[in-house]
Amino acid sequence: MAGATDVPSCSKHSCPLGCSQQEDKEGFEKINTRPGKIILFSEAGFAGQKREIWGDVPDATSWELSHTISIRPHRGSFSFQGCPVVERPGEPQVLIYEAAGFQGRSFAISRDIYDLKRLPGPALSTVGSLHVLGGCWVGYEKEGFRGHQYLLEEGEYQDWKQWGGYSQELVSLRLIRTDFSDPALVLFEAMDFEEGPSVEVSEALPDTQLAGYGTVTQSIHVLSGVWVAYKGTNFSGEQYILEKGVYRNCEDWGATDCRIASAQPILQVGERNLHFVSKILLFSEPDFLGDHVAFEEDQDALPGAFIPRSCRVRGGSWILFDGQDFAGDQHVLSEGEYPTLSAMGCLSSTTIRSLKKVPVFFSEPSIFLHGLECFEGKEIELNSEVRSLQAEGFNNHVLSVRVKGGIWVLCEHGDFRGRQWLLDCTEITNWLTYSGLQHVGSLYPIRQRRIYFRIRSRELELYLSVPDDVEDMKAGRVVVSSLSEQSSSVWYYEDGLIKNQVAPNMSLQVIGPAGKGAKAVLWSETRMPRQTWSIDSQGRIHSQMFEDMILDIKGGRSYDRDHAIVWDVAEERPTQIWDVQVL
Repeated sequence: MAGATDVPSCSKHSCPLGCSQQEDKEGFEKINTRPGKIILFSEAGFAGQKREIWGDVPDATSWELSHTISIRPHRGSFSFQGCPVVERPGEPQVLIYEAAGFQGRSFAISRDIYDLKRLPGPALSTVGSLHVLGGCWVGYEKEGFRGHQYLLEEGEYQDWKQWGGYSQELVSLRLIRTDFSDPALVLFEAMDFEEGPSVEVSEALPDTQLAGYGTVTQSIHVLSGVWVAYKGTNFSGEQYILEKGVYRNCEDWGATDCRIASAQPILQVGERNLHFVSKILLFSEPDFLGDHVAFEEDQDALPGAFIPRSCRVRGGSWILFDGQDFAGDQHVLSEGEYPTLSAMGCLSSTTIRSLKKVPVFFSEPSIFLHGLECFEGKEIELNSEVRSLQAEGFNNHVLSVRVKGGIWVLCEHGDFRGRQWLLDCTEITNWLTYSGLQHVGSLYPIRQRRIYFRIRSRELELYLSVPDDVEDMKAGRVVVSSLSEQSSSVWYYEDGLIKNQVAPNMSLQVIGPAGKGAKAVLWSETRMPRQTWSIDSQGRIHSQMFEDMILDIKGGRSYDRDHAIVWDVAEERPTQIWDVQVL
């Protein structure tokens, strides 16, 4: 993570570090002319940039701090709290030791272990100590992922007490493979989500009664992210790790009774906090064994002696080619694990020789298949995957293709089998000449994880920003300005909507008559009809609702000259061109 040079001085209710001043005996916060104070240093040993913190910090997730900060208390008492975190979810590895203190026999694992006692070689009866190098894991007291559960974050555990064990037994381990972003879950008092009290949670909740909900929970729906529920308040007692999905009764999450008194999400930190990283790890042997190489950029030729036989795609999607210089058959892989060549969609004889990242895109998926060349004849319009054109009642005879939005993978056979072709916004007038085929068996759009970015006016060198606190407002101004702490310039693209980080329930919309100069603002995303956008390769941001209208800047000399508007496409208006800077 970056250094702490951007960390502001903090005051009561504005500091995001999670510190809290000591309360008096009656439970009220002290009113003191000399409030508590600590100094945060960006480097170890009380060196580097320093910032003063004077009071509570309810949310520290926006701060970018180094791994070696140091803290010096000056007055008062402070406590530091934080949710469980994972920094390297795509590089799972655990070193297991036979004895406590990292002694005795040891071995490394990077996959689920159903029963430690049945591993090849000399069996281990249990785990004495372990070092989690990457990934977020769950340890279980019994084989088959049963018994007491223990969340294992990245770090060292010298003995069973350090992972909160109820005994020395730790017999099975499971890797958490999921998206940690935007955590949300709903607790239900009744079994099977029947009518009754419920509460939706999107942040750490130290006591369910604080949310007006009791301690009895008999079913849970995890909407997103990964959560740890606890039997006691303040994240204490028995743990239950909850992943996206439904739990219809307490036995489903491994409990013997229905008491849950607190819950908190597991957060991803580090390079994936806001920043998009596209990364692939290739292994020389199946099951992620042998030598490995990692890449974050296109490779027109892999090392000559290296032959990949398994891989992990950590971020984004990648195209693998069996020829150098991005030639030959294509194999498109989305984020995930591929333990064999077959899992990668390759024949056992395939040798991967080059690879390329699938580019970032900002448009909703839309594709047209035509029965004749040059987009004539029968037309099929699709917006989502089709496992088999024939099974869906279509004639799969195709002679021209037009991709209007998104990035698509067209497959030779049904169920996404056979040769593949990756297509972005393009027009192919003769599919037979392009692919050697007169049909398409199946196809699907690439799914892109949420990506944060800034939108910069190429002409003015200013950033599209939200200058006001819009939390309690119906609408929010959208202007161009220089980067500052007083405005938010971080955006993301979601289902065609352009949204700002500070207002996840609002999106960029045009208000008033949609003519030249109509203003663009933040407005509730529930407003109908939905106003979606696309960003083309030239840097124009197109309104999908108002045809031929694109995002522009008002300009002139009036008070609102910096406001975002829409305008017809006009070459004489350079303010219509934007640079999207992916974080």
